[in-house]
Amino acid sequence: MTARGDWTLAGEAGVRHDSNVGNAQSDSDIVGDTLIAARVSIFQLFPLSDGYSVTVGGDLGGESFHKLDGLSNASLQGVFALKKKWGLGAFVPWARMGASVGRTDYHDGYRNAWIYQATLASGRRITERWNLWLDYAYERRAAGAQEEIVPGLSGDAFSQNSHTLAANLEYALSGNFILTLRVLGRHGDVVSTTEPGAKIYNSSKALAEDPAFGAEDYAYRLVGTTYGFRAGIVYAPTAHTLLGFGFAHLETHADGDNRYVKSIPEITWDYQF
Repeated sequence: MTARGDWTLAGEAGVRHDSNVGNAQSDSDIVGDTLIAARVSIFQLFPLSDGYSVTVGGDLGGESFHKLDGLSNASLQGVFALKKKWGLGAFVPWARMGASVGRTDYHDGYRNAWIYQATLASGRRITERWNLWLDYAYERRAAGAQEEIVPGLSGDAFSQNSHTLAANLEYALSGNFILTLRVLGRHGDVVSTTEPGAKIYNSSKALAEDPAFGAEDYAYRLVGTTYGFRAGIVYAPTAHTLLGFGFAHLETHADGDNRYVKSIPEITWDYQF
């Protein structure tokens, strides 16, 4: 038997600082910036038989950068997910598979892209305080190719394919405070924006001008592996509101001995109507 609930509306806002927005290696090329982000989501869950449920929905969001205005953007996304629970209650194992299609348009339109994502996740609540799950995501970012600057080297610098695997842990300090930890590994395309250099040029799969950072800056698409973590604390002042404080640190090693690091502190606010 299938049951049906009402549509759920949720809103999210946040502010974060990215210490290395362009993923640059040299100190002279590193640019940090603070941005404000907001998103409105609507979704509905349809319970099915035998522990299955389907969720469909979508969200509308945007980001506004303080210095790098060309990176400010708006996005629209549709989401579908199928979930299976093996039993009743909060402590049974579960698994979920999902897919999404989205579009992001930037103030500087040469970065505009369609974003396709497929996800798998599984986990269980171990005790009333401990919650653990793993997730995997494949993402395809399809942007428009720019004019070739160097004959024979692609101008499609902003398209990316990537695979991400992460472990997530939550610990409830009390009824209102939750500690969170996410450890991840990502492999695939990365985009690094710097001034021209032989080291990064010789390792790049694509090259394009990136005037959002400056007239002399270029975006290079490389293959790299990223390792990192995000730690945070979430406070629930009401039954419908969450206030979060988080810190992420990421380190990427790309082809040609190219390497970059970044740190991202953030504050988020969520409200579910």
